Amino acid sequence: MSERYRILALMTAAQLGMSVIQQGVGVLAPWFIAEYAISKTQLGSLFTAIFVGSASCTAVAGVFTDRLGERRMLAFSGMLMTAALVMAAVVNSFPWLVVSMACFGVSYAASSPAGSRAILTWFDTQRGFAMGLRQTGVPLGGLVGALVLPFVAFHAGGYRPAMLVAAALVALPTIAAVALYHEPATEHPRVRQTVGDIVRGMPALACDPRLITVTCTACILVSTQQAMNGFLTLKNIQIVGLSPALASIAFASAQASATFGRLFWGWFSDRFLGGERINLMGGLSLLAAAGTLSVGLMRPGLGALAIPIAMLLGFGAAGWNGLQVAALGEISGSERAGAGMGISLTMIFLASGLAPLAFGFVADHTSLDTAWYAWTFVALCGMLPVLLLRRAERARARAGRAI
Repeated sequence: MSERYRILALMTAAQLGMSVIQQGVGVLAPWFIAEYAISKTQLGSLFTAIFVGSASCTAVAGVFTDRLGERRMLAFSGMLMTAALVMAAVVNSFPWLVVSMACFGVSYAASSPAGSRAILTWFDTQRGFAMGLRQTGVPLGGLVGALVLPFVAFHAGGYRPAMLVAAALVALPTIAAVALYHEPATEHPRVRQTVGDIVRGMPALACDPRLITVTCTACILVSTQQAMNGFLTLKNIQIVGLSPALASIAFASAQASATFGRLFWGWFSDRFLGGERINLMGGLSLLAAAGTLSVGLMRPGLGALAIPIAMLLGFGAAGWNGLQVAALGEISGSERAGAGMGISLTMIFLASGLAPLAFGFVADHTSLDTAWYAWTFVALCGMLPVLLLRRAERARARAGRAI
């Protein structure tokens, strides 16, 4: 194995461990509801806490990743995430559980810019595939969470032991990645910018129309992804009538499909689209909408369709992330990659936090099915930023030809 693929494997493993709870906590929903007698809106607030916590610190984490380097930020992130999950295992009230998840989200904020910047540093070609492969750690973490967390919760007496297992799954691959990671050897060592230089360059970066488009479309797609993570299992248990075990298998299938999607779409954009990622992200909004509509239409007696529908949803709603990270890295450049991803991920994490809360609110005040239908419209809106960008580019091209 070449050195750059060894680094890619380390970063993917670390991302997997960190994503077990970030993506898979929804499979513990029955245990949270049983322990604390919470509503769907309150359940949504648990997921919201993770992503609002991440949104609050991602831009800062991006700046310090550019300044301090990937290795230090990865170590810092993994240590704090492990502590937050141990805290979640020992608290005795739902508000403190929400606080624990918010602390986890804050800690997770540093991991995304650090891991993504490491891949950008090592890969100057095949970035779509490499980023897609690294981003498979996210749904693979959800897959591990779907298979391991309910098993532990069922056999070990609740969600608390599951949180301790998740803490170990964060700590072990992170320690390996920190111990074995190094920057590539070059004739001209990378000169790190000061924090002031990085911050001064952020306004121009934030105003780049391509970064805005990628961010807006990703915010819409991630809203659909979080609806899947938080409420797909609940839909399959409460309405379709699946057992918790079968519902967990359906959720795991969605995560497996998302894993394949991140690899496939990254390879596809490299191989057939010449590195064009933005249009493809808009197109995935249509697949995401098809998935949410299909989930909304599910009824008792249609349990045999639960797995293929979950796979469709995962392929569209959660297969885009490698495209987004590769596009941001190429827009920002390697020296400002952390800052660029920090700006974009702040908004994406904020959308990730608001989406489950909004979904739960709609479900509580109408029905779970109505919430899925509403999210079909949300997913379709992902095409709009891409269409507006391309329209503006065509207008500029016509103006240039006229001159």
